[in-house]
Amino acid sequence: MIAPRDDSNAFPITEAQLTGHYFETLGYGMYLVTSCLCAHTLFWIPQPGGGERLRRRSEIRWLLVSVFCFLFVVSTFDDIIGLVHMILAFVQYTGPGGAKGELTNIHEWINIVRSFDQIAIMIVGDFVLIYRCFVVYGRRWRAIAVSFTLYLAGIAMSIKLMHVEITTSNAGITLNSNVIKPWWSAFFAITAAQNVLTTSLLVWRIWRVEHRNAKFRASINASQSAPVNFQPRLRKAIRVVAESGLAYSTLVFVTFVVSLCNSNTLYPVSDGALQAAGITFNVIIIRSTPRRDDEFTDFDQVNRGIASQAEGRGAGRTFGGLQFITHATADQGETTENVNINVTIKTTTDRLDDGESQVDAYFMKDVAAK
Repeated sequence: MIAPRDDSNAFPITEAQLTGHYFETLGYGMYLVTSCLCAHTLFWIPQPGGGERLRRRSEIRWLLVSVFCFLFVVSTFDDIIGLVHMILAFVQYTGPGGAKGELTNIHEWINIVRSFDQIAIMIVGDFVLIYRCFVVYGRRWRAIAVSFTLYLAGIAMSIKLMHVEITTSNAGITLNSNVIKPWWSAFFAITAAQNVLTTSLLVWRIWRVEHRNAKFRASINASQSAPVNFQPRLRKAIRVVAESGLAYSTLVFVTFVVSLCNSNTLYPVSDGALQAAGITFNVIIIRSTPRRDDEFTDFDQVNRGIASQAEGRGAGRTFGGLQFITHATADQGETTENVNINVTIKTTTDRLDDGESQVDAYFMKDVAAK
């Protein structure tokens, strides 16, 4: 059996930790910018006539706000204690081994807390991704069964990892040691697989919705003399989810590969992945709207035939976000020879970029005659 290559001497732990803190700080700066824009999206809502107002309590998505606050606190705290760790190792520590002795002390509280921060952020970010997939699929557990199983497996690996770091007898080791590396590698591998799977399910579902809407738009244009220019807005949702999910999943996969190479490059890559989880969450919120989940839930209910029926004469029925309002007129008499039906189709669409609602109306006259 060929022994794994050890690149720890080519990239010492001291250089790896300094480089890792630099990458984390750089990523944290990007995270702060996206956090400001994300908070604006979560707490302010555009007005149809222009301007913005603060959302009412009933309009705030508290789950997203809670996750946003948690990610912000953990990301900020990890960057701060990273700086504290550098000061302790390179300035204040006077024990044996110098800075290397401080940085390789796995039982040091900062090392344990930073490992916990890494795990907590990734687990919470994965939860939001799976929950979004759950909502988009009409809250059907079967759709997320595999993703949720992988999610639980990742939690199990993280618990085992923290237990090993706290209870190991050899304190002078790094994350590349044979005691810790198997659990770190398993955690990153499971997280990468779960992210790829869940993102693919999300993109597939949104694409199916857009594909059906495209067929319906084509049928409307075919029935009118003057075709209407419909804008396929869900394509932007596909692009948002695919781009963000692919970027984050790629970084997690790279972290997994680096962890298998016995290289201290694991430190800067994993520190970058920590901040990337928060950036990905913010970008999806910024480029979409919190009401998008409700739209997919409504579509799924209608598509499965459980939407509420119209009440009263003249009320419309919904199909895939479209409202049909029929106005029928007939010549009264002993016999009815001609029936003219005018159909008004109204579509209400939330813009993906700022959440503003836009109502479009299309009219068709004499669509049926006897």
